[in-house]
Amino acid sequence: MTVTRRALFAGALGLGAVATLPACTSAVQQARQADAAPGTSGGTLVIGSLTDLDPKTIYTQSVTTMAIGLLAFDSLIRYDHATLRPTPSVARAWDAAPDGRSLTLHLRDDVHFHTGRPFTAEDVAYAVSVYASDAAGSQLQTAAKSIAAVDTPDDHTAVLRFGVPVPNIFDLLEFMLLTDSDSAAALRSGESFVGTGPFRFAGREVGANAHFTRYAEYWRGPARLDGVTLRVVRDPGALLTSIRAGQSDLVLDANPQALRQFPDESLYRVETGDVFDAAYYVGADVRRPELADVRVRQAVSYAVDRERIAKEVFGGAAAASSAPWARSSPAYDAAAATHYRRDLDRSRSLLAAAGGARPLDLSYPTGLAVAPHIAAIVQSNLADVGIDARLDPREQSAFSPFLKSGAAQLWLGPHGFGQSDPATLAAGAAPFKPKGNLSNYSDPRYTELVQQLVDAPASRRSDAYAAYTTHLLEQQFVIDLVTAPATYVSRARTKGLTWNMYKYIDAHGVTVH
Repeated sequence: MTVTRRALFAGALGLGAVATLPACTSAVQQARQADAAPGTSGGTLVIGSLTDLDPKTIYTQSVTTMAIGLLAFDSLIRYDHATLRPTPSVARAWDAAPDGRSLTLHLRDDVHFHTGRPFTAEDVAYAVSVYASDAAGSQLQTAAKSIAAVDTPDDHTAVLRFGVPVPNIFDLLEFMLLTDSDSAAALRSGESFVGTGPFRFAGREVGANAHFTRYAEYWRGPARLDGVTLRVVRDPGALLTSIRAGQSDLVLDANPQALRQFPDESLYRVETGDVFDAAYYVGADVRRPELADVRVRQAVSYAVDRERIAKEVFGGAAAASSAPWARSSPAYDAAAATHYRRDLDRSRSLLAAAGGARPLDLSYPTGLAVAPHIAAIVQSNLADVGIDARLDPREQSAFSPFLKSGAAQLWLGPHGFGQSDPATLAAGAAPFKPKGNLSNYSDPRYTELVQQLVDAPASRRSDAYAAYTTHLLEQQFVIDLVTAPATYVSRARTKGLTWNMYKYIDAHGVTVH
């Protein structure tokens, strides 16, 4: 799905035209000339972020990995976004065994950590062990644990051995950051971020800035930038204003509603990503008596107006969906995506059968720019069926512990992995994994369906996808709303930004001149 800049503006504003911000003619002309010219090397890219780096989330899909995952680190492969086929990175080639029980990775021999230590097959084994550990909290833990052993016959060959074929192994190989075992403690504490990526860590002021400088010995060649700075701006309005004020060059996941600030394409660039990896959902803790009855959860799902959220909050860039799958997923099904359309009579009937409407808290993280807007729509939707949804904003850093505490009733958040192999979402994503999911949902049938999805041979996987999705739609412990790409806002002079399938940005070829 391609969404034009004009469509984003029109959807976000509800207008057919946008007034131009005042700017002096000379500044506009200079910006136009800079935008038209090829980028030149040098300078520092300043990334504005609502949240600081959180070392505890370095092995998960998080704001931290999206910002610095491919600045300081590398992955073994990169997916081609058009074909979804793996392409070489630190692994230059690979051979899969005919029975699917091993994958031999042939590694580059010119990759070094920022300390100068050569990268070897032992570092692949270390990365797998980290991602398989409970301490890492990785959404790809199940895939990593499926690797029974990593053989290292020489420094540049790593053989991954599986008990059974692992359908989403390449998801792990793109997701898994290659961190340095020698500095593991410093990484956990946030004192240092040592990898093999194009930028090396140069220091940070906790809660304010983190600095990275060009790594001259990078195996792809030196980056064009001198460095990258992550600048923390905790207020969403001030964050986007920092682009206009020239204090930031790039905001990674901007709220489309705020695009009215950037109508002049000679000064600003707005890009809609090509990866629909973010699905926004309402979660329900099924252990809470108010939500234990599946009819209440289904009533909530019938009450929400997904089309309104897609249009008003995301300016048409998002797709309304009651299933977690992006259109690029092999599990995507149009009927599942539209299974729950807004039906207030059906919602009220389900609530009546379950004993009537009851007040519910709707929590959301303040570090998610679109969250207050989605929450307000959901609150209004639920009021239409008699549910008093009390909004409960929570600090971003405290939100995950809050969900794990069991104190939440309903909450709003994003989940990823709907664009990945379906096994990645079902077995590992926090809202969905069969053991220890955020909703405290536990059912032997659900566990069986997840295992079938993981184990099914290629000829039976479509049946496994359908059975799993049907169960999700029936149980509604995850109430999906929309699937959406990221929106990147930058100054017009910022060019060359790319990203992987998990939205880790790649600034190797970025210029700011």
